[in-house]
Amino acid sequence: MPRKAIKLEFEDENGAKYLFKVEGNIEKDKVLRLLELYELISESESEKKTEDITAADSDLFNLIRKVIREMPLTGFTSKDVLAVLEDKHNISVKLPIISTYLRRMNDRGELVRRKEGREWVYQLREIQSVTLKKKAAKM
Repeated sequence: MPRKAIKLEFEDENGAKYLFKVEGNIEKDKVLRLLELYELISESESEKKTEDITAADSDLFNLIRKVIREMPLTGFTSKDVLAVLEDKHNISVKLPIISTYLRRMNDRGELVRRKEGREWVYQLREIQSVTLKKKAAKM
């Protein structure tokens, strides 16, 4: 009777190769354990990557919030935020990412935006409401 063998080979996202080989008396329970081990390794890699992205994403969002508090009261653009991030904080970020965060903050009601030419100009909602009240009082 030929000897039975099962071989499980896979590669993760980082290029690490895994090879599991079982020979001899192979039972269903042993195969299931091998598949559980495969799932455990696969899940831990994808969960770790997701956690890293989420943490970095959250940190950048909070940093952008902090930078916005230092921006001119008259308004600012995504390019202005990018310049502060690069100059003061030494962080390189793509402009569309900053634009996305600013748009989300606008959607949440934290910012107000208006179109000036080809650019969106943002302003903190609380500052904009104070400015409007002062203008109304003058009239």
